[in-house]
Amino acid sequence: MSATAVKASAKTRSKPNGRVLVVDDEHAICWAIERSLTEKGYQVDVAASAEEGLAKAAKEPPQIIFLDVRLPGEDGLSALSKFKSLESTTPVIIMTAFGDLKTAVAAVGQGASDYLTKPFDLRDVTEACTKNIGHYTGHRRESENSTEHQQTLVGKSAAMQVVFRQIAFFAFSDMSVLITGETGTGKEVVASAIVANSSRHEQPYLAVAPVAMNPELIESELFGHARGAFTGAEVERAGLFETAQGGTVLLDEIGELPLSLQAKLLRVLEQGEYSRVGESVTRKCDVRVLAATNCDLESAVAVGAFREDLFHRLNGLQIHLPPLRERPEDILLLCEHFLAPHGMRASELMSDELIGELAKRPWPGNVRELKNAVCQAAVWAGKRRFQLADFPESSAARSSTSVAEAVVTWARDYMNTHPDTTDLLAAFQNAVEPGLFEFAIKHAAGNRANAAEILGIHRGTLRARLKAHDS
Repeated sequence: MSATAVKASAKTRSKPNGRVLVVDDEHAICWAIERSLTEKGYQVDVAASAEEGLAKAAKEPPQIIFLDVRLPGEDGLSALSKFKSLESTTPVIIMTAFGDLKTAVAAVGQGASDYLTKPFDLRDVTEACTKNIGHYTGHRRESENSTEHQQTLVGKSAAMQVVFRQIAFFAFSDMSVLITGETGTGKEVVASAIVANSSRHEQPYLAVAPVAMNPELIESELFGHARGAFTGAEVERAGLFETAQGGTVLLDEIGELPLSLQAKLLRVLEQGEYSRVGESVTRKCDVRVLAATNCDLESAVAVGAFREDLFHRLNGLQIHLPPLRERPEDILLLCEHFLAPHGMRASELMSDELIGELAKRPWPGNVRELKNAVCQAAVWAGKRRFQLADFPESSAARSSTSVAEAVVTWARDYMNTHPDTTDLLAAFQNAVEPGLFEFAIKHAAGNRANAAEILGIHRGTLRARLKAHDS
């Protein structure tokens, strides 16, 4: 290799991957990012204020900007538009230690290309650079945020920060969103927040649970019907999708939608069209569909209880809400939120020990159960500080107690009618097993192997017990 070739090769190796500007008044953050990215071949410049950062960006435009929200002088969110005005295609990554839905939506709405919540892994910074430098076609997204909806979602946990970030980005899309999570985690609240921050926020928003409808009329409720389509259809009627034209629909408990209607819903999602019951005319539909479920749809797909093509169409974007037991650090914030309308502050009325005890509870009813418990405690406590005794017993504990009491009552009644019995245990098993097996099989979406695993027995044992009960 010639000397010229060697020099050219060395020059190529020393060429930086891109220029990065970090705007943060925390010296440790700037130092860590600068060191990490420099090792990866980036040229890094830092600024301790928005004003300093704007001056540096104007003098030598960076290819990506990491911008903190809380800064001395002008804050990061108000400065964001100024950075974008210098070069609209430069990706700006917002950083904050005080993340909430309002901040996330505001950042994305003003053109931020990503959102990092402190403390973050430095690998996230490197990934942001790799993903955004040279690939970002930035544009400002306008939205009129609904404070009412934003305030209903509360949390500082890492899991909830992910949810806030997803809502902020998904709100500006027209793709379907599948919202999953246990009962009481706030799936409807998330759907409302998506709608409130979307371009369709002034259009109709209808939330329904088809499973709660009359099974014989679900198709008519969703898609409408023509006059005379069935007995009692004396006049034509518009369905849910026609009423929500131009807006958004939330289909709650989507996992319970009958298979016969899943194909029709798929047609709406893929082709934007449908037909009323008893009518051959094809109607156009412009509706964004959000769906929510506490079921495992993948398992339902595996056993044929849910269409695979519909699942993939709904699952284009997914938000999973964590159960409350997995984010105990949000307990105090949630209590503050629930007590605020009553002019009360949880931080003043609830000790650290009490919050710790509440954080240990399993909360099977999740946020909804916590809200009811806090409001009940507020009534019992009056104006004094809350005590654990003011809170209702955990629903999980109540459930255990009620089951034990029910068993004792059943046994007592059985002995009264069978005083000479010598097979009480067998009689009890025969009484409870059919219902328990039915529940496990339904929970496993019809998969008996999975149901047996849930029950903790071999599937051959389950098969034999089911056969015995049927005989």
